[in-house]
Amino acid sequence: MNAIAQITPFIPQNILQSIEFLTPEMADKLNFGVVKVDDNGTIQLYNKYNYEHFADFKSAHVIGKNYFSEVAPCSNNFIFSGRFNRGVQSGLLNTVFDYVFTYKLSPTKVRVHLYRDKKNANWILVKKI
Repeated sequence: MNAIAQITPFIPQNILQSIEFLTPEMADKLNFGVVKVDDNGTIQLYNKYNYEHFADFKSAHVIGKNYFSEVAPCSNNFIFSGRFNRGVQSGLLNTVFDYVFTYKLSPTKVRVHLYRDKKNANWILVKKI
């Protein structure tokens, strides 16, 4: 019998349940990447962890840009942005998966949590594994 391994989320439940109230200052203190995007992938919040661990983009440089095409084009595929788009269309965006970032850095294994909060904001949460 083949069993699919359960991927463990890395976001503390209390943070996930109140993520819609997360300020940029609070996000910068977290030990994982936080990107808030609209339904089209336009960045509204981008925390310091992303700058320090994945791409050499500071928050001021990426706000208003498209995450999938301008900031992390290595995520613009069926596996990553496809899951995002399907989750946004269904209104049920809450999935965790492992991925490898390759843009502007050597291949980096990450765990990704795509999430849609109670106010219909979308979150791309990422941590190195």
